[in-house]
Amino acid sequence: MALKKIFNADDFGMTPGVNQAIAKAYHEGILNSTSIMINLNFVKEALELKKDMPNLDVGLHLNLTNQYALSVPQNIPLLADANGEFKNGFVNLFLLSILHPKELARQVELEARAQIEKAIKLGIKLSHIDSHRHIHHIPVIFKVVKKLAEEYKIPRIRVMNENIFNTLKFNDDKCFLHDGGLIKYLILRSMVIWNRYPTDTYFYSILYTCKLAKNRFKGIKIPEKYKAVEVGIHPAMPEVDREHMENVFDENVLSPWRTKELETLLDKKIADEIQ
Repeated sequence: MALKKIFNADDFGMTPGVNQAIAKAYHEGILNSTSIMINLNFVKEALELKKDMPNLDVGLHLNLTNQYALSVPQNIPLLADANGEFKNGFVNLFLLSILHPKELARQVELEARAQIEKAIKLGIKLSHIDSHRHIHHIPVIFKVVKKLAEEYKIPRIRVMNENIFNTLKFNDDKCFLHDGGLIKYLILRSMVIWNRYPTDTYFYSILYTCKLAKNRFKGIKIPEKYKAVEVGIHPAMPEVDREHMENVFDENVLSPWRTKELETLLDKKIADEIQ
């Protein structure tokens, strides 16, 4: 059976520049999947673009860290302030999972369910679930996500199961040693081991996250036990978003690497590099 290759763009709905990059990568390149941030301001625009992308799979990019929750703020005080704005990053959520595991799980389920329900109400048939800032890998949160994926029959949960030694066979660049990639990899891999969730989809590449230039794919070979590979990538058009900075809450969308990742998706030879 041929290896299924999933090129998934995160952050659909974040900004016009992200939305337009995703549409371009679908129409002109190899993009076949995306993850939508259903609580953000440009979801309506994203779904308008989706009408012309019938073969684009859409999953939920569960968001517990940026902008505003869908739940009533008083019901999720660990997650959001009185105005409903999320107030934690990955580290704080992990600490809360240790200090208040049951209450955090209860509040995460409320908000995650609200995001799934909104996606369904908007007509999205969710193909998968992952998360912004990888927070769904935190074990307490992962249990909630697993429960909801089963309840709503969402076929796949992203798992950061990349094998560092396999990646290093094909990549000489060790930039992950100084840009935080290795630390992120070690944290997420340890959580994956703890969560013990079986999947037939291999993830590539957390080591070079947000820096997936074309040369990261030269002759990559996926371990034989997997039926599919997901490449998580973050295309954007910084030149579009710079014109309306009031729409930008995360300046990472202005990084030149976002343009390079779009260029990667526009190169149709990339898919053939992965074996």
